Amino acid sequence: MTDSIVATPPLDVLVPPAASGADALGDTSAERGTIQRLLRVDPATREPDSDATLILSLASAWMYSDPDTLRKALCVYGEWNFVRVSVENNALFLASDVCFIQSRCRRLLILCVKGTEPGNIFNWLTDASVASQRFHALGRVHGGFARNVDVMWDMIDRHFHAALRGENIHDVLPGTADSPCTAVRSSTDGGPAPEAPGKLEALYITGHSLGAAMAALAAARLFTDNKYGEIRRLLRGVYTFGQPMVGDAAFASRAEDLFGDRCFRFVYANDIVPRLPPLSTGRFAHFGRAYRSKGEGWTYESKAAGQTRTFLVGASVGIFAWIKQQLPIIRWIPVPFSWGDHSPANYVEASQQGTAQPALFRFRID
Repeated sequence: MTDSIVATPPLDVLVPPAASGADALGDTSAERGTIQRLLRVDPATREPDSDATLILSLASAWMYSDPDTLRKALCVYGEWNFVRVSVENNALFLASDVCFIQSRCRRLLILCVKGTEPGNIFNWLTDASVASQRFHALGRVHGGFARNVDVMWDMIDRHFHAALRGENIHDVLPGTADSPCTAVRSSTDGGPAPEAPGKLEALYITGHSLGAAMAALAAARLFTDNKYGEIRRLLRGVYTFGQPMVGDAAFASRAEDLFGDRCFRFVYANDIVPRLPPLSTGRFAHFGRAYRSKGEGWTYESKAAGQTRTFLVGASVGIFAWIKQQLPIIRWIPVPFSWGDHSPANYVEASQQGTAQPALFRFRID
């Protein structure tokens, strides 16, 4: 068993890759780039932005890889600074991995949370730790999800407030050889990142699967303390992909009132995970605005998915659905949900339908 904290920072920001000098600070080229589009998103529209959906689905998908691969995937869309922090304790079923992505001009910050690793049994045990616990004054939530947010919260708090003050997030965790927390820095241009003016103007929170559940709870926690008032004001959206339910009806109702108009849940086709945890483990409910796709963009869905009855039945049907997709002879058989539809690749491919950008398997070569 392990008990560790690992921080792996940097990557660098959202401007066209060729930008340099003043443009690299987000002044000229950034005005035409993705960073400026994300900064202009108005949360009052109650609709997800197509560029934000693509970038955040990409970040959520490539969080399953190593930091350098994540950098190469996202730097197609510009340069970024990354700080990646993980906490693992198998005995406590803790496996929390988050990445802070800050624009070089320091006006934009993305918190991306890693989802369930298919081969990590402790991730699955975290998902299965459904015994509910009180989540401040908002209601009761899935205990496994909440504990993984709790153990990371000090790091999230420190990075959020550093970004709010206009500081470089690379300076939050200096790291030493004797510390359980290690910080590693990298730069896409081979040199130090230039100092840039500006303070945080826009915050996005995202994740896929377990990461989506933790992203939703991290956003909810911002509404539990007045110290986060300014950060709440800058929250442009919580974009979750294949998110399971995270709390009971009381929690869902309270979260809906507080930030439901800025919470966008994306569900690909018959993905089974948004219908979990099963009813046999207790009553859970969704909140936020749901969008569904079968591969051709996202469509608003007014009716939230209900829970599966038991995990065994749900898992069996979901596995059969995946097998069915591989065999044309039985592909016609209708099924209500599928494990195959939960792949993060499906979410990226659906998200890029609303843009002219190639996405999932495009890399920047250093």
